[in-house]
Formats: sequence, C-alpha cells, structure tokens
Amino acid sequence: MVSTSSFKRISSSILAYWSACFLIVFVLLTILGLSSNLEAHCGRYNNFKKNLARGTLTEDREIYTERVNEDTRLYMEKNKPKPATYSSKMNSASAAQSLNICPEIDIPGNNRNLTIIFDEIDFAQVEAAIFKEAVLHARNWTQEVSHSVRAIYQDHEPKRHLLQYYLADELNVGNYWYRPGGRWTPADCIPRWKVAIVIPFRDRLVHLSIFLRHLVPFLMSQYLEFGIFVIEQANDLSFNRAMLMNVGYLESSNFSQWDCLIFHDVDHIPLSYSNYYGCGSMPRHFISGEDVWDYGIRYEQLFGGVTGFTENQIVSFNGFPNAYWGWGGEDDDIYKRTTAVGLARTRPAGQMGYYNVISHHHKSAPENENRFCLLDNYEERLHTDGLNNIKYERPSVSLSLLYTNISVDIRRLPWNRERWRHCEENK
Repeated sequence: MVSTSSFKRISSSILAYWSACFLIVFVLLTILGLSSNLEAHCGRYNNFKKNLARGTLTEDREIYTERVNEDTRLYMEKNKPKPATYSSKMNSASAAQSLNICPEIDIPGNNRNLTIIFDEIDFAQVEAAIFKEAVLHARNWTQEVSHSVRAIYQDHEPKRHLLQYYLADELNVGNYWYRPGGRWTPADCIPRWKVAIVIPFRDRLVHLSIFLRHLVPFLMSQYLEFGIFVIEQANDLSFNRAMLMNVGYLESSNFSQWDCLIFHDVDHIPLSYSNYYGCGSMPRHFISGEDVWDYGIRYEQLFGGVTGFTENQIVSFNGFPNAYWGWGGEDDDIYKRTTAVGLARTRPAGQMGYYNVISHHHKSAPENENRFCLLDNYEERLHTDGLNNIKYERPSVSLSLLYTNISVDIRRLPWNRERWRHCEENK
C-alpha cells in the first residue's frame, strides 16, 4: 500500500507538472498573439508608401493617427521641446464647441488690396514683424523642434504620428496659434479649410523673404489653417518644377492631411485680399492677370504660377509630370491632365485675381527643347509619369519660423521606352 506521505508527494509532483504545462501553453499563446498583432501592424505600415503612390490612402492613414504606446509617450513627453508659453486648447472639446466656424465670404477687410513692398528684406525682419514680442521664444523653440524632426526623417518610412506629436504644441501669436515650421491655426474660430502652400524652389532667397512678408499676413486675414512648405531642388540640374510639386505633395502629407494644396511660384504676390485661398473651388488657377502682362493672361488655358487642387484630384490624374527638365511646358501638361479626367478649372474674375511679379535677380532656367513634343503626346505618359513612377533620395528637412524646408536631390527617372515612343529623352 502507498503511504499517506508518498501519496502527497506524488500528487504534488503531478500538480507541479500540469501547472508547468499550462504556463508554457499560456506563454506560447501570448507570444503568438503579439506576433500576429505585430505582423498586422507592420503590414499596414509597410503598405503605406505603396498605397500613397497609388492613391489608396483612406484606410492606411489610420496608422498615423494611432496613439504610440505608453512608454514611448512618456519618453517623448519628457524630451519634447515646448514653447515658453503654449496651449493645448484645440484638444479641449469644450473650448472647440465655444468657437464659431471661420467666415469664408464677407470677411472683414477683404475688399482691400495688399500694400506691396518689393524692397529686399532679411528673414529676421519678417519674423519680427509677424511674431512681434514672441519672436525670440518662437525662434528658440522652433530650432529645438527642428532637431527632433531631422532625427525622425533619418528613417526611410514616413512617421506622421511622431511628426504630429512633436508638432502638437502651439504658441499664441496674436489671433493665431503657431506651430514650428510655418504652421498656423486661427485662435478665434474653427477654420473651414486646412491648406498646404507648396513652393517649388531653388536659389530664390531674396524672393522668398519678400514673398513670406506678404503671404503670411494675407493667409491669416482669410482665417485659414495653413502650412508653408518650401521644396528645394538640391542640385545644379535643370530646374524641374513639376517633379518638385510631386515631392511637395508626398512630403507635406507626412505632416498632416490637407483639404487642398496650393502650388505657388515664389515670385507671385496676390494683390487682393478677396482672392480666397480656401479649397471650395478646386482645381483653381488663382491668376486672372499679372503686371508683366498688363494685368491680362497670355492665353485662356494658362495654368501656371498659382494653382490649387484637392488631394483626391491630384491622385486622380497621377500627380504632375516628371519629364519636364528646364523652363516651360509643365503647366500646360498639368492643364491637359486635369481636363483628361473630367476636372473643370476655375479662376477668379477681374481684379480679384491680379498678381504682381517680383523682378528676377538671377538667370532664368534654360528652355526645355522637348516641351512641345511632350505636350503633344501627354496622353501616353498620363498613367505612367507622375506619382506612380517618382523616386528620389531621402530629403533633408528643417523647420524655420516661417516655413518647412524640404531639400531634395531629384534626378532624371528611367525613360519608359515601351510607352513613351514619340519623344526623345531629355539629356
């Protein structure tokens, strides 16, 4: 017979054995569950860039609005630079409910014309004029945040949730809330539109300071939420404005989701506050006349200088042509793209759409000798030259008080000889 003590020892051993088995099974199931969740998460993350080029952004955007885990949040909260005085008022539901929607028509003072001053001015003077007594605090804070944004951009993948986190705090400047990199939100009303101003750029610093001196107060007067992105071509190749527009669309989407994007030449200054930069009439050519053309336009199909589109519209015509190196042709190609997908361009009437052009202080880009052939045969490149074939090295990103600078080394893309048969490749 088995003694009582032996029975207890056997029972204890069996209990310990099965307890160990259950623990192992529980651990394995937990690991498998985490692995499955991680795989699903990473799958969505890795698909973002592919779907960005294809335009299927709706579901994949969700990953960039998910909260980071608690440990990461606490770490970033400890290390994130903050302005000297900041507010999270937009995170307060009660505060938001107390505000009215910003006006779109009958905006006080929008019947005025801008006072245009084309005298050269340095950026420090423009910053002081806009930020006033907050300029030193804003400048130091923006420099600190810019270092964080550069670090985020060291990764090849977009990290919108991190960018939005570091750019979430706001500094009160007059009747606007400011975020580093030229991001502004009305403080006294809820904006109707969230607008990205994208500036294709190279070697125009004299123009840029004059441009910002006028455009920032102009946009503020219209109660828009807006961000300004300077897309700088960082090489000596012929200037490629349309390819920079593609880069501007893709890179600005890492910072936020915009209601529309306005692509703006740096030498064009609007004359009337009534030339509304909201998103309700896209696609839009904002120019009805320029001083260099005696306040007329050269031809009815003109679609350059200042143009606006919603994100869905840009995706619908595959973005902008990458094949135009040098001056001329890309504007007309973009117009043909919009009409090819059934979009009707709008334009302000009369003096509302007048612009003055800053005199050039540099040698203009050489003409694109291939532009007429490219234009005549735009249809064969419509679905193969644009967002879905663009490639470029990781850009260098820095924030200033007045804009986000995205410097990119764009290069000629492989010529699709199977489909682009009627024109020779630009050399």
